[in-house]
Amino acid sequence: MDKNLVKEIIDCLPKERTLFRYFKDRYALILLNHFIGDEMDIKQIKGSRMAGLLQKPVIREFLASIGSGKLTKADLKDVWLNDMYSFVLTLDKWGGENPAWNQTSRKGYNIVLQLNFSNQHDGAYNSLVKPQVKRALNFYGHPVFENDGAGYVRETLAWARIDLDFSTNEALIEEIQSDWVREGSSLLRDAKLYRQRGYDRMYYWDVNGDIDGVVEYCEKVLKPYQVMWSEAMLAATIDFIKAELGIKTIYYHTDTTGYRVKRIDCDKPPKSLYQKLPKQFCFDKVGNAPEFLSQDKYFRRIYKKVENPTWFRMQL
Repeated sequence: MDKNLVKEIIDCLPKERTLFRYFKDRYALILLNHFIGDEMDIKQIKGSRMAGLLQKPVIREFLASIGSGKLTKADLKDVWLNDMYSFVLTLDKWGGENPAWNQTSRKGYNIVLQLNFSNQHDGAYNSLVKPQVKRALNFYGHPVFENDGAGYVRETLAWARIDLDFSTNEALIEEIQSDWVREGSSLLRDAKLYRQRGYDRMYYWDVNGDIDGVVEYCEKVLKPYQVMWSEAMLAATIDFIKAELGIKTIYYHTDTTGYRVKRIDCDKPPKSLYQKLPKQFCFDKVGNAPEFLSQDKYFRRIYKKVENPTWFRMQL
């Protein structure tokens, strides 16, 4: 995208903190909310690609309670579970240099949707781990939240990069990623190693917590986030694209085509993020690229070298 378009989109959206609450399988509620319009016959949903969502326990139990043959937006808004996690969503931009370096499908910029922890997490993290720097479990140079006069500090669990074109009404989710999840696993491994060697405090990772506190954070506080992060990040991204941007056709990279299009030569992304996850979210696998990419000269030059390209697509 053009840098000015990214700036215009960010400037037009609310500047205050945007809360996003998530519980297990809430993505099914979000997808159905965008799929059914105001209401839809349940039989019609069962005959669609969204049929599998009806088998999620949170949906199945709810349908059994309403005793109706229709599902409405109002119905879906009433479904909330107690075991819920709160996040803060923020926006940023990414790109502008070498697209191969930035891992973008074309030259220009992406919008970044950041899924940041709330105080629900940060209170326990600060108390148990005692980080000495911000972003202790995020990599420098990655598109995580920066406190540029925002008035509040948030650590970033995950982010999504999005390219889009309003003229074709298409968006492409370039990636979803989390440093925090991966680095949290490494932190736990090193904390246990320190404990085996007789240390009672961490002297690594820019943290100053005692070993037992760090282990407790990784095994109890962080564990649920490690399980849910990709599901929550993709759900928030789809909801943002449809509800805030008004775009109905959403593309997502496959593991076989995405890394070639983005010219990723090493550290290929986990296949689960580009195989299992989009199938879980009811994306269709298609052979055609987004129209706005097909119009791009740089993309076409790269794309013609890709054999048997595939993409995931969702139309809401």
